[in-house]
Amino acid sequence: MYSLFGMPLCDYLVGSWHINREIEDRRTPLYQSFTGQASFRNEETNALFYREEGTLHIGDKTIRASQSYHWSFTGDGADITFADGRPFHRVVPDGHSATALHDCPPDLYRVSYRFETIHCWRQRWHVTGPRKDYTLESVFTRLHHAGDPVQCPRN
Repeated sequence: MYSLFGMPLCDYLVGSWHINREIEDRRTPLYQSFTGQASFRNEETNALFYREEGTLHIGDKTIRASQSYHWSFTGDGADITFADGRPFHRVVPDGHSATALHDCPPDLYRVSYRFETIHCWRQRWHVTGPRKDYTLESVFTRLHHAGDPVQCPRN
């Protein structure tokens, strides 16, 4: 099984995380961001259920938002599916990073992961196509019992 900071990827991810997400939508001048929490919970052997909930800010509007995925771990990475079981993408770390694609014609989703410390990782999506043109960058910082995230190093 793939090891990250001396532990399997599944063990690294399990628990609660604070999310700060910046959204650059090149089709609108409105500032967009998301703040919230995510959790990876044991679902079955070698599988985690991911759930994020928070507030999406679009200009001066705020919307409650949530998303769920299933992560199934194999020897070298994880297969990620939508909550309804449809395939999403596969994460295969190489060192402390990974890249993947999700082809959703006519749009293409490219993601990169950077596992920076035991308590901080980033996910960056570039989405392009005739309907979409945006970048999402999410910083995940581990929540501890006190409910406060640890500090994540700057780029």
